[in-house]
Amino acid sequence: MKEGYYLKEVIEKGEAVNAIREYESSFLVRILSKEKKHLSSMELAYLPFWCYEYELTSATLTDAIIGKVAIEPITKTSAILPVDYPLYPVETDMNLFPLCGEPDEEATKEAIYWEAFQKEKKRKSISITFNSSFVMYLPFWIGYLKGNNVGILPVDAITGKVDLKLKDAFLKIIDES
Repeated sequence: MKEGYYLKEVIEKGEAVNAIREYESSFLVRILSKEKKHLSSMELAYLPFWCYEYELTSATLTDAIIGKVAIEPITKTSAILPVDYPLYPVETDMNLFPLCGEPDEEATKEAIYWEAFQKEKKRKSISITFNSSFVMYLPFWIGYLKGNNVGILPVDAITGKVDLKLKDAFLKIIDES
């Protein structure tokens, strides 16, 4: 699937390499890991999310909240985006991972509820309307690690953080390809 939009990476490759080295040298990883791994290569890849434009209304809000929420279909990881966050049309030469999974409006509503729940105590006073949905690709630097076994570590190319939760999504897609 080549249609949809993507977010541009903010973090450069060198910053992602540093994030992986910092993660791998952390106290907890050194204690729990039985083998020493080294970074053998890294590539920029785009993980597909279902993105929904939504409108949230509530008894306690004077104006509706309009926004975008993206849900990764395998792990149900969500990303709440400002309504005006820049999206770019997918280009043909991008390293796009294939889309696995169907849209899940219930998981999407749950993500929005938790975001709104901080201000709103009663869920039943919250109403969510979806205006549209589309595929959106989020950028990640994928670090390939070698030791006794080969492993991967994804680094969010927008925040610069190692994202262990999405590692399962990448591994499942790689395994099914």
